[in-house]
Amino acid sequence: MHDRPTRIVETATDQVAMLVAGPPPDLAPFLSGYYCTRIEAGGILEEWMPPEEANLRTGVADHYCAVIGPGEPQPVPPIILSGSTDRGTYVQVSSGEYWGVGLTPAGWARFIGMPASDFANRFDDLGCYPHLDALHAVFQTVLSGTLDDSGVITLFDTTFRALLGDRIDGEGTIHAIHLAIASGRPIPTEQLASMAGMNVRAIERFCKRHFGFPPGVLRRRQRFLRSLGRYMMDPSMRWIESLDSHYTDQAHFIRDFRNIMGMTPGQYAKRPHPVVSAAVRVTSKAAGVAMQALHTPRTG
Repeated sequence: MHDRPTRIVETATDQVAMLVAGPPPDLAPFLSGYYCTRIEAGGILEEWMPPEEANLRTGVADHYCAVIGPGEPQPVPPIILSGSTDRGTYVQVSSGEYWGVGLTPAGWARFIGMPASDFANRFDDLGCYPHLDALHAVFQTVLSGTLDDSGVITLFDTTFRALLGDRIDGEGTIHAIHLAIASGRPIPTEQLASMAGMNVRAIERFCKRHFGFPPGVLRRRQRFLRSLGRYMMDPSMRWIESLDSHYTDQAHFIRDFRNIMGMTPGQYAKRPHPVVSAAVRVTSKAAGVAMQALHTPRTG
């Protein structure tokens, strides 16, 4: 019998309620969590989401549009496959219920199987991929609204356990690189390559295949998210107080912020963040980190 973690629910405002549940131990190396966001907005809610790992999501609303990075928001399919991102995502959404499952890089390799770089900074309709029909069917069931929260979580457990399959080639290396990147230590690409028994060119190809981005981009993303996460946990602090130690100075952080979120830290702070604020608090309680992409998987 597999243990179920405690379910955590937090209501941020009268507009947003969020639930996060950690996966059972046998799925923890592959899934960062299950989450549900319920929005009750009087109109269109806007949010600027930070970079995140790959995930599967479902939800339908009268208005649901998004864009990763610069550009005009586009309608979001009811069931989506979203790749890993190193850019912010601008979302416009009206009232509705949205379920998602976070995938670790090893989870992407096990359950999706396509090159992660093909989906970097991109989301698509999950129904476009016939080899993922079993996952699509599960999310159709979730979308139908016939299950309560416990039923959805049980369905996710059962489905991903059934689809897990056998260990894939290179899985140990995926886990090792993930742990090294998530550790917060400034590990140069050359050292990462040596740890993995590869040369620099090979480790960059390996990371793009399984993580979506080369090591340098992954390190920059984690550095940024550690800083943003600290600030979102306590918006009363000054940005300079939230900076990760791997930033050389505040100007360095501001450049990263502009490149990733398309605005300055000050501009971001002035905007409402009902979804991100709720996600940071509940994820911190559930997993001990402020952002999904900072999740460190348990590898057994």
